[in-house]
This record gives sequence, structure tokens and C-alpha cells, in this order.
Amino acid sequence: MIKMLESGNVLLPGKYRTGTLISDNPLLNKKQVPIRVTEAGVEVTVAWQRENQISSLWYGDEISLNESDRNKIPRNLWFHDADGSIALLGCRGASLSQQMLGYGGGQGTIIANRAIIGAALHSDYQQVYGLRTSIDGLREWIGKSCVMQDPHTNEAGLLKSETLTIRSPEDIPLNDNPSVSIRFAWTVSRNDDIWKVNDKAYIETKSSEPLTWQRAEHLHKALQDLLRISYGEDRDLTESLVLRSSNPKVSTENKVAYEKWLPVIRELREHHKPKRHNCLIPYNLLKKDNIQEWFSLYDRIPRAIDPLVTSFTLDKVTAEARLFEASIGMEALGYYLLIRDGKSKDAAGRTSFKDRLGLISKNLRDILPFDVSDWIQQTTSAYNGVKHANRDRPDLLMRLNSWRKTVLVFRCWIALELGIEKGDLKDLVSVDSMRNEYKLL
Repeated sequence: MIKMLESGNVLLPGKYRTGTLISDNPLLNKKQVPIRVTEAGVEVTVAWQRENQISSLWYGDEISLNESDRNKIPRNLWFHDADGSIALLGCRGASLSQQMLGYGGGQGTIIANRAIIGAALHSDYQQVYGLRTSIDGLREWIGKSCVMQDPHTNEAGLLKSETLTIRSPEDIPLNDNPSVSIRFAWTVSRNDDIWKVNDKAYIETKSSEPLTWQRAEHLHKALQDLLRISYGEDRDLTESLVLRSSNPKVSTENKVAYEKWLPVIRELREHHKPKRHNCLIPYNLLKKDNIQEWFSLYDRIPRAIDPLVTSFTLDKVTAEARLFEASIGMEALGYYLLIRDGKSKDAAGRTSFKDRLGLISKNLRDILPFDVSDWIQQTTSAYNGVKHANRDRPDLLMRLNSWRKTVLVFRCWIALELGIEKGDLKDLVSVDSMRNEYKLL
């Protein structure tokens, strides 16, 4: 079970809190400031009167690389008010406005890329010992729940009562160094006569040694991208919690009493509700080592995975942009396969885009719901038409369908690589949303 922080210490979209800014730099220390979360990050606005020296921090922030330089905004700041304290990480100067050529008042905006809710003042969160993140659809993908239902019927077969048992399933280990696992948790709340059970699954990283944020987050992003590829749509990180100490509080019986996991706030993002429930890489079809194989593949071919996933998770982009991103990823994937098959770098680099598509799809011809040779020809033509201004521009349907088929090929290639059987994959493709063509209405 998870113990939640007091409800007052939160950053809500569109809401300001006003309190005291704490800093190791005396120019910023104990300033009264408003704080809010925005699309750029966690924003603090500092105002001053006749304190021209403070404005130099914004200029120094642009040019100084020295963390100890007094003439730049500190990377770590803290905020506190009556509701609690917040650590601000990765701070940088944003807008600056002054009056009377700097000899009057002014104000500057500071943006933090992370805020740790409930962190003690002057505590250092640049390195951490644990990270938990929740991903939309992770629990459903794993297929486990903290809630077990036991219905009871009468002699007529009608439901008479139901027993709910709330118990966290066993952790699922994913990686050893640092330790990464899937953990299950639950909370129960009551509002008048309504009881609510919150059933969650987390990815958890823990280490006995301090971790950088990049290392702590790496395998979380890898698993997030695996869910994105499996479902063919964006899957958001919905919650993050961080652990600062490697030594949890213990009881007199030497049992763990609690670990202080604190919420992490980042920039505001539009939330994408999952729309698709059919996936190409079901967890129950993966064998014991397939997740570890994915982590290894993720590190080997980021230049393929990143642009291909970007092509179907970014909003408000053109068909050209989607096709271009996906094609760049396929170029990189084809290059990787050529090198893996023993080609030299020079020979792999000279291999045409068309031939790379053929290599990627060679084991997929009986699985895909379209003619692979036609797709290779169409996508090669469309990519060249988008990339080169002297080529004919492909029409909208050709761009969209080339992109759609390309992403489906990539997703199927990943599924085969992770051990999904061909027969199972063909059945999964037959109900996948990307099998359907775009058509003009």
C-alpha cells in the first residue's frame, strides 16, 4: 500500500502558490515568489526593486558553465510555504524584464525541469537511489491486479454479494544492475458512501549507489517505448516518485517501516488517453529473457527506435514529417541489420534505402496485410519525393499510407525480434488498427 503526502503540498495546473525561495546564492535567498507548473517546466518569478546586481544572474546563466559561479542562477533552488517544501532541480534563467536601463526594478523568470514535492530544504536531489514511474496501460499489459473479485450467487444464479480482496502481486524482476522491477501498489479512499480503490503498477529502479537521473530513468523510458511500439500509440508517464536515501527507516524488529518516496513534477503535457487495446507484443507471449533482450536492443539501435516512435507519438505534425521521421528510422535499422549480417560500414552505408526496406521485411511477407513489394516501391518513392525538392511531391494518401505501413513493418520486426511466434503475430496484426488504409471521404 502507498502512503500519500498531505494534499496541500501540490502544484496544480493553472494555480499559483506564493512562498519563500531558498538559495545558496544570497541574491536569491529568501525572496518572496510565486510558483506554478507550465508547459515549459516549473516556473518561479523573482521581482526586485533597485537591486540591479540580481539581473546579472540571468546574463551569467547563458554563458557560464561553472556550477560554483555566483554570477549565474543556481541549478538547485528550494521553495517553501505553509503547505510544505519543494526542491527545484535543473534551474535556468528564462525571461528577464527591467526598468530604467536596469537602475530601477525588474523581474526574471526561472524554469526548473523537475520539482520534488516534500523535499527537505537544502537537500540535494541531483542523484537519487530510487525511481518509480507509472505508465498508462502498464498494469493491463502485464495482466495483473491488486484487486481480486469473488462473486457469490444465490440458488437462482443471481449475484447476492461479492468479496473484494486487495493484495499486491509479487514483484516482477526485469534487470539486476541497477535493480529494475515491476511493482504493484494500491490505495483506498472514501468519500461519504463511495469507496475508491486505486490499482497501480510501477516500474521501479533501486540502487545501493547514487544514480544520475539519466541512468535512473533510462530503462523506464525503454519500457515506455516498448508499450508505445506494442500498441502503436503514445503511452504517457502518469506519475513519478523518487527515493533519496539508500537507508529506509526500520522498526525495532529490523523490518522496513517505510521508504520516503516523493512525487516528481515536470512540465505540463497534454494527456493521451489510451485508445487501443490490441497490441502486437503481448506480455503473456514474452519469455523470461525477452524484456532483457529488449533493453539490450534499445541501447543498440536508438537511431532507429527514436525517430520511428516519434513519428506516431507526436501531435499536430504533417504527413511529410511523420513519413520523414519513420524513414530515417528505417534507414538506421537497415544499416544495423547490414552490419549485424557482416557487411562493412562502407558497404552498409552504400546500400540503398529500397534494399534496406527489403532486408527489414524479408521475414514478414506472410504476416503483413499488404503486398510487401508494393510497399517497398511506394515508400521509397514517397520518401524520395519528400526529401528531394526536385522530385514529384507524393499526394497526401500516399504519404499517410506509406508512413502507416512503415510503422507497422517496424512494429512487427520488433515483435519477431523479441520472440513472438509468426502465427501469433499474424493473428495479432489481423486486428491491429494500423492494418486499415487511409481513404478520402
